[in-house]
Amino acid sequence: MNKIEEFELQVSSNKISFKKLNEFLIGLKINNNNHYAVSFDISDTELFVNNKKNVSWDLAVQNGTIINLIIPPNKSKTVMLPLGEAIFHNVGNYELKLVWNSQVKKRHVVVSE
Repeated sequence: MNKIEEFELQVSSNKISFKKLNEFLIGLKINNNNHYAVSFDISDTELFVNNKKNVSWDLAVQNGTIINLIIPPNKSKTVMLPLGEAIFHNVGNYELKLVWNSQVKKRHVVVSE
């Protein structure tokens, strides 16, 4: 049974130039506050960009290389993915929502010219 109770949505920057989207990283930090190692299946997460499901996230997290993370006792693991060009298509304000089970974490990112 998964005993992870806490995760955070991580972004490399809250503001980025459209020309530098290839440098943008998005991911999550998983915190294991237990006294034993636990696994976390990152493919159970969903990313929404301005309330629309992002298929690029699904493809990246379901590729098999990082699906089942083992987090040691009282430690954290962070996974970051270079998905800026796949997430942002225009200059503007974006709300990113990462959903796992009943938890929702949000971040706002501004893409400038």
